Amino acid sequence: MTKNEKALEACEKVLDGIEDDAISTSSALLLCLKIARLTKDVNAIEWLQYEYGGYPRANDGHIESAAWEVAYKNGRGYIEEGKKLIFLELAAELEEKIKAEQNAINNFTTQGVSVSGEHAWVAMNNLTGTVANSTNAILSRITLDQHRLSILKSQYYNYALKKQIEISFGNVAEDIFSQYREKVDNGFSTLSKDTLLKLQAIEDKINTDNPELYSQALTTCRRLFSNTADELFNKYFPDYREKTYKTISGKEIDVSGEHYKNRLSAVIEKLENKSASKSIVGTHISYLLDWIDELMDLQSKGVHNDITKQDAMRCIIQTYICLGDILNLQ
Repeated sequence: MTKNEKALEACEKVLDGIEDDAISTSSALLLCLKIARLTKDVNAIEWLQYEYGGYPRANDGHIESAAWEVAYKNGRGYIEEGKKLIFLELAAELEEKIKAEQNAINNFTTQGVSVSGEHAWVAMNNLTGTVANSTNAILSRITLDQHRLSILKSQYYNYALKKQIEISFGNVAEDIFSQYREKVDNGFSTLSKDTLLKLQAIEDKINTDNPELYSQALTTCRRLFSNTADELFNKYFPDYREKTYKTISGKEIDVSGEHYKNRLSAVIEKLENKSASKSIVGTHISYLLDWIDELMDLQSKGVHNDITKQDAMRCIIQTYICLGDILNLQ
Protein backbone atom coordinates (compact mmCIF):
# COMPACT_ATOMS: atom_id res chain seq x y z
CA MET A 1 0.00 0.00 0.00
CA THR A 2 1.41 3.40 -0.99
CA LYS A 3 1.58 6.39 1.34
CA ASN A 4 -1.27 8.06 -0.54
CA GLU A 5 -3.41 4.95 -0.17
CA LYS A 6 -2.67 4.84 3.56
CA ALA A 7 -3.51 8.52 3.87
CA LEU A 8 -6.76 8.02 1.95
CA GLU A 9 -7.66 5.12 4.25
CA ALA A 10 -7.00 7.34 7.30
CA CYS A 11 -9.21 10.05 5.79
CA GLU A 12 -12.07 7.57 5.47
CA LYS A 13 -11.65 6.51 9.11
CA VAL A 14 -11.85 10.10 10.29
CA LEU A 15 -14.85 10.98 8.13
CA ASP A 16 -16.80 7.78 8.81
CA GLY A 17 -15.86 7.78 12.49
CA ILE A 18 -17.05 11.34 13.10
CA GLU A 19 -20.20 10.95 10.97
CA ASP A 20 -21.15 7.72 12.76
CA ASP A 21 -19.96 8.98 16.17
CA ALA A 22 -17.75 5.87 16.28
CA ILE A 23 -14.42 7.46 17.28
CA SER A 24 -13.40 10.06 19.82
CA THR A 25 -12.25 13.50 18.76
CA SER A 26 -8.77 12.78 20.14
CA SER A 27 -8.59 9.63 17.98
CA ALA A 28 -9.62 11.65 14.93
CA LEU A 29 -6.82 14.08 15.77
CA LEU A 30 -4.18 11.33 15.73
CA LEU A 31 -5.48 10.05 12.41
CA CYS A 32 -5.25 13.58 10.98
CA LEU A 33 -1.65 13.79 12.19
CA LYS A 34 -0.99 10.53 10.36
CA ILE A 35 -2.55 11.95 7.20
CA ALA A 36 -0.37 15.05 7.44
CA ARG A 37 2.77 12.96 7.92
CA LEU A 38 1.99 10.64 5.01
CA THR A 39 1.26 13.54 2.66
CA LYS A 40 4.19 15.63 3.96
CA ASP A 41 1.87 18.49 4.86
CA VAL A 42 4.37 20.46 6.95
CA ASN A 43 1.99 23.23 8.06
CA ALA A 44 -0.65 20.74 9.16
CA ILE A 45 1.94 18.66 11.04
CA GLU A 46 2.92 21.74 13.07
CA TRP A 47 -0.72 22.59 13.82
CA LEU A 48 -1.74 19.03 14.71
CA GLN A 49 1.31 18.51 16.92
CA TYR A 50 0.22 21.57 18.89
CA GLU A 51 -3.30 20.13 19.02
CA TYR A 52 -1.97 16.89 20.45
CA GLY A 53 0.81 18.04 22.76
CA GLY A 54 -0.26 21.58 23.60
CA TYR A 55 0.62 25.04 22.34
CA PRO A 56 4.14 26.12 23.40
CA ARG A 57 4.65 28.98 25.82
CA ALA A 58 7.34 31.63 25.86
CA ASN A 59 9.44 32.44 28.95
CA ASP A 60 6.83 34.93 30.16
CA GLY A 61 4.21 32.16 30.29
CA HIS A 62 2.19 33.38 27.32
CA ILE A 63 1.62 31.30 24.21
CA GLU A 64 4.30 31.94 21.58
CA SER A 65 3.00 34.42 19.01
CA ALA A 66 3.43 32.10 16.00
CA ALA A 67 1.69 29.26 17.82
CA TRP A 68 -1.08 31.65 18.94
CA GLU A 69 -1.75 32.57 15.30
CA VAL A 70 -1.92 28.90 14.34
CA ALA A 71 -4.45 28.26 17.11
CA TYR A 72 -6.57 31.29 16.25
CA LYS A 73 -6.87 30.55 12.54
CA ASN A 74 -7.68 26.87 13.17
CA GLY A 75 -10.88 27.37 15.13
CA ARG A 76 -9.63 28.13 18.64
CA GLY A 77 -10.14 31.87 18.39
CA TYR A 78 -13.01 33.86 19.86
CA ILE A 79 -13.70 37.49 20.76
CA GLU A 80 -14.61 38.58 24.26
CA GLU A 81 -15.12 42.21 25.25
CA GLY A 82 -13.47 43.26 21.99
CA LYS A 83 -10.34 41.18 22.58
CA LYS A 84 -9.12 38.28 20.46
CA LEU A 85 -8.62 35.21 22.63
CA ILE A 86 -8.05 31.47 22.19
CA PHE A 87 -9.05 28.47 24.25
CA LEU A 88 -6.25 26.04 25.04
CA GLU A 89 -7.90 22.82 26.23
CA LEU A 90 -6.82 19.86 24.11
CA ALA A 91 -9.37 17.46 22.64
CA ALA A 92 -8.45 14.70 25.10
CA GLU A 93 -8.70 17.15 28.02
CA LEU A 94 -12.14 18.36 26.93
CA GLU A 95 -13.37 14.78 26.56
CA GLU A 96 -12.25 13.94 30.11
CA LYS A 97 -13.67 17.18 31.52
CA ILE A 98 -17.06 16.50 29.96
CA LYS A 99 -17.13 12.97 31.41
CA ALA A 100 -16.18 14.25 34.88
CA GLU A 101 -18.74 17.06 34.72
CA GLN A 102 -21.49 14.69 33.62
CA ASN A 103 -20.66 12.39 36.53
CA ALA A 104 -20.52 15.31 38.96
CA ILE A 105 -23.93 16.59 37.98
CA ASN A 106 -25.48 13.33 39.17
CA ASN A 107 -24.08 13.94 42.66
CA PHE A 108 -26.04 17.16 43.08
CA THR A 109 -29.50 15.98 44.09
CA THR A 110 -31.91 16.31 46.97
CA GLN A 111 -33.26 12.82 46.39
CA GLY A 112 -33.24 10.82 49.65
CA VAL A 113 -32.57 13.91 51.75
CA SER A 114 -34.90 14.60 54.70
CA VAL A 115 -34.81 17.37 57.25
CA SER A 116 -36.88 17.98 60.35
CA GLY A 117 -37.29 20.53 63.00
CA GLU A 118 -38.53 24.06 63.27
CA HIS A 119 -36.50 25.36 60.31
CA ALA A 120 -36.81 22.27 58.09
CA TRP A 121 -38.50 24.19 55.27
CA VAL A 122 -35.79 26.85 55.25
CA ALA A 123 -33.02 24.22 55.28
CA MET A 124 -34.60 22.27 52.42
CA ASN A 125 -35.15 25.44 50.44
CA ASN A 126 -31.51 26.43 50.88
CA LEU A 127 -30.35 22.95 49.93
CA THR A 128 -32.56 22.91 46.83
CA GLY A 129 -31.25 26.31 45.79
CA THR A 130 -27.63 25.25 46.28
CA VAL A 131 -28.18 22.08 44.22
CA ALA A 132 -29.92 24.04 41.47
CA ASN A 133 -27.15 26.64 41.30
CA SER A 134 -24.41 24.02 41.28
CA THR A 135 -26.24 22.00 38.63
CA ASN A 136 -26.69 25.05 36.41
CA ALA A 137 -23.02 25.96 36.78
CA ILE A 138 -21.94 22.46 35.76
CA LEU A 139 -24.42 22.43 32.85
CA SER A 140 -22.96 25.72 31.63
CA ARG A 141 -19.44 24.29 31.78
CA ILE A 142 -20.57 21.14 29.94
CA THR A 143 -22.23 23.24 27.24
CA LEU A 144 -19.10 25.35 26.79
CA ASP A 145 -16.76 22.33 26.74
CA GLN A 146 -18.99 20.44 24.30
CA HIS A 147 -19.09 23.50 22.05
CA ARG A 148 -15.30 23.76 22.05
CA LEU A 149 -14.92 20.02 21.44
CA SER A 150 -17.34 20.30 18.52
CA ILE A 151 -15.19 23.10 17.04
CA LEU A 152 -12.09 20.89 17.20
CA LYS A 153 -14.00 17.92 15.80
CA SER A 154 -15.17 20.09 12.90
CA GLN A 155 -11.60 21.25 12.22
CA TYR A 156 -10.30 17.67 12.08
CA TYR A 157 -13.22 16.55 9.92
CA ASN A 158 -12.68 19.42 7.47
CA TYR A 159 -8.96 18.67 7.25
CA ALA A 160 -9.58 14.98 6.51
CA LEU A 161 -12.21 15.89 3.90
CA LYS A 162 -9.89 18.39 2.21
CA LYS A 163 -7.05 15.86 2.06
CA GLN A 164 -9.38 13.14 0.77
CA ILE A 165 -10.48 15.37 -2.12
CA GLU A 166 -6.88 16.45 -2.76
CA ILE A 167 -5.53 12.88 -2.84
CA SER A 168 -8.44 11.53 -4.89
CA PHE A 169 -8.08 14.28 -7.48
CA GLY A 170 -4.33 13.72 -7.58
CA ASN A 171 -4.86 10.02 -8.21
CA VAL A 172 -7.26 10.75 -11.07
CA ALA A 173 -4.85 13.30 -12.56
CA GLU A 174 -1.98 10.82 -12.21
CA ASP A 175 -3.97 8.09 -13.99
CA ILE A 176 -4.90 10.47 -16.81
CA PHE A 177 -1.33 11.71 -17.17
CA SER A 178 0.01 8.14 -17.17
CA GLN A 179 -2.30 7.26 -20.06
CA TYR A 180 -1.31 10.45 -21.88
CA ARG A 181 2.38 9.80 -21.22
CA GLU A 182 2.18 6.29 -22.68
CA LYS A 183 0.73 7.74 -25.87
CA VAL A 184 3.25 10.60 -26.03
CA ASP A 185 6.27 8.40 -25.36
CA ASN A 186 5.55 6.59 -28.61
CA GLY A 187 5.82 9.93 -30.40
CA PHE A 188 9.08 10.82 -28.63
CA SER A 189 10.62 7.63 -29.94
CA THR A 190 10.65 9.19 -33.43
CA LEU A 191 12.91 12.07 -32.33
CA SER A 192 16.67 12.05 -32.68
CA LYS A 193 19.00 10.89 -29.93
CA ASP A 194 20.26 14.46 -29.41
CA THR A 195 16.74 15.72 -28.72
CA LEU A 196 15.97 12.82 -26.38
CA LEU A 197 19.15 13.55 -24.41
CA LYS A 198 17.81 17.05 -23.80
CA LEU A 199 14.72 15.51 -22.24
CA GLN A 200 16.96 13.57 -19.85
CA ALA A 201 18.96 16.73 -19.10
CA ILE A 202 15.80 18.50 -17.97
CA GLU A 203 15.08 15.74 -15.46
CA ASP A 204 18.63 15.88 -14.10
CA LYS A 205 18.36 19.65 -13.55
CA ILE A 206 14.98 19.65 -11.81
CA ASN A 207 15.89 16.90 -9.33
CA THR A 208 18.14 19.27 -7.38
CA ASP A 209 17.79 22.17 -4.95
CA ASN A 210 20.09 24.43 -6.97
CA PRO A 211 18.22 27.53 -8.29
CA GLU A 212 20.83 28.05 -11.03
CA LEU A 213 19.86 24.70 -12.54
CA TYR A 214 16.19 25.72 -12.66
CA SER A 215 17.13 28.51 -15.05
CA GLN A 216 19.13 26.02 -17.10
CA ALA A 217 16.06 23.79 -17.22
CA LEU A 218 14.11 26.60 -18.90
CA THR A 219 16.93 27.07 -21.42
CA THR A 220 16.91 23.34 -22.14
CA CYS A 221 13.14 23.38 -22.65
CA ARG A 222 13.50 26.16 -25.22
CA ARG A 223 16.29 24.27 -27.01
CA LEU A 224 14.14 21.17 -27.00
CA PHE A 225 11.42 23.04 -28.88
CA SER A 226 14.05 24.44 -31.25
CA ASN A 227 15.45 20.95 -32.00
CA THR A 228 11.96 19.52 -32.47
CA ALA A 229 11.03 22.38 -34.80
CA ASP A 230 14.15 21.77 -36.93
CA GLU A 231 13.62 18.02 -37.09
CA LEU A 232 9.95 18.21 -37.99
CA PHE A 233 10.40 21.09 -40.45
CA ASN A 234 13.09 19.13 -42.31
CA LYS A 235 10.82 16.09 -42.25
CA TYR A 236 7.67 17.80 -43.60
CA PHE A 237 9.39 20.42 -45.75
CA PRO A 238 12.47 18.48 -46.96
CA ASP A 239 13.16 20.58 -50.03
CA TYR A 240 12.08 23.96 -48.67
CA ARG A 241 14.73 26.60 -49.39
CA GLU A 242 12.76 29.84 -49.00
CA LYS A 243 13.33 32.19 -46.07
CA THR A 244 9.61 32.80 -45.58
CA TYR A 245 6.53 30.61 -45.42
CA LYS A 246 3.04 31.70 -46.44
CA THR A 247 0.40 30.50 -43.96
CA ILE A 248 -3.14 29.49 -44.88
CA SER A 249 -4.29 32.95 -43.77
CA GLY A 250 -1.87 34.51 -46.27
CA LYS A 251 0.59 35.82 -43.68
CA GLU A 252 4.30 35.60 -44.53
CA ILE A 253 6.43 34.29 -41.66
CA ASP A 254 10.23 34.04 -41.49
CA VAL A 255 11.32 30.39 -41.12
CA SER A 256 15.05 30.99 -41.47
CA GLY A 257 17.83 31.07 -38.87
CA GLU A 258 16.69 31.46 -35.26
CA HIS A 259 12.99 31.68 -36.08
CA TYR A 260 12.24 28.21 -34.78
CA LYS A 261 8.80 29.28 -33.47
CA ASN A 262 7.72 30.08 -37.01
CA ARG A 263 9.09 26.78 -38.30
CA LEU A 264 7.11 25.04 -35.57
CA SER A 265 3.99 26.97 -36.55
CA ALA A 266 4.43 25.90 -40.18
CA VAL A 267 4.74 22.26 -39.13
CA ILE A 268 1.64 22.45 -36.91
CA GLU A 269 -0.36 24.10 -39.69
CA LYS A 270 0.67 21.35 -42.10
CA LEU A 271 -0.25 18.61 -39.60
CA GLU A 272 -3.57 20.11 -38.61
CA ASN A 273 -6.63 19.50 -40.75
CA LYS A 274 -8.46 22.74 -39.85
CA SER A 275 -10.27 21.04 -36.97
CA ALA A 276 -11.22 23.56 -34.28
CA SER A 277 -10.14 21.12 -31.56
CA LYS A 278 -6.65 20.86 -33.04
CA SER A 279 -6.19 24.64 -33.39
CA ILE A 280 -5.69 24.80 -29.62
CA VAL A 281 -2.31 23.08 -30.00
CA GLY A 282 -0.69 26.01 -31.77
CA THR A 283 -2.16 28.57 -29.37
CA HIS A 284 -1.02 26.61 -26.33
CA ILE A 285 2.54 26.22 -27.62
CA SER A 286 2.78 29.89 -28.61
CA TYR A 287 1.70 30.89 -25.09
CA LEU A 288 4.23 28.55 -23.45
CA LEU A 289 7.17 29.72 -25.57
CA ASP A 290 6.29 33.37 -24.97
CA TRP A 291 6.11 32.67 -21.21
CA ILE A 292 9.53 30.96 -21.22
CA ASP A 293 11.06 33.86 -23.14
CA GLU A 294 9.49 36.39 -20.77
CA LEU A 295 10.90 34.66 -17.70
CA MET A 296 14.35 34.45 -19.20
CA ASP A 297 14.26 38.07 -20.43
CA LEU A 298 13.30 39.30 -16.96
CA GLN A 299 16.07 37.25 -15.43
CA SER A 300 18.69 38.59 -17.82
CA LYS A 301 17.62 42.16 -16.98
CA GLY A 302 17.92 41.48 -13.26
CA VAL A 303 14.19 42.00 -12.69
CA HIS A 304 13.66 38.40 -11.72
CA ASN A 305 16.93 37.05 -10.40
CA ASP A 306 15.77 33.61 -9.42
CA ILE A 307 13.70 31.09 -11.34
CA THR A 308 11.77 29.10 -8.75
CA LYS A 309 11.46 25.35 -8.74
CA GLN A 310 7.73 25.80 -9.28
CA ASP A 311 8.42 27.83 -12.43
CA ALA A 312 10.79 25.16 -13.71
CA MET A 313 8.40 22.28 -12.93
CA ARG A 314 5.50 24.07 -14.61
CA CYS A 315 7.65 24.69 -17.66
CA ILE A 316 8.76 21.05 -17.87
CA ILE A 317 5.22 19.67 -17.54
CA GLN A 318 3.88 22.10 -20.14
CA THR A 319 6.79 21.33 -22.47
CA TYR A 320 6.07 17.62 -22.23
CA ILE A 321 2.36 18.15 -22.96
CA CYS A 322 2.96 20.57 -25.84
CA LEU A 323 5.56 18.39 -27.51
CA GLY A 324 3.26 15.44 -27.06
CA ASP A 325 0.43 17.32 -28.74
CA ILE A 326 2.67 18.14 -31.71
CA LEU A 327 3.94 14.60 -32.06
CA ASN A 328 0.44 13.16 -31.74
CA LEU A 329 -0.69 15.32 -34.67
CA GLN A 330 1.44 13.05 -36.83
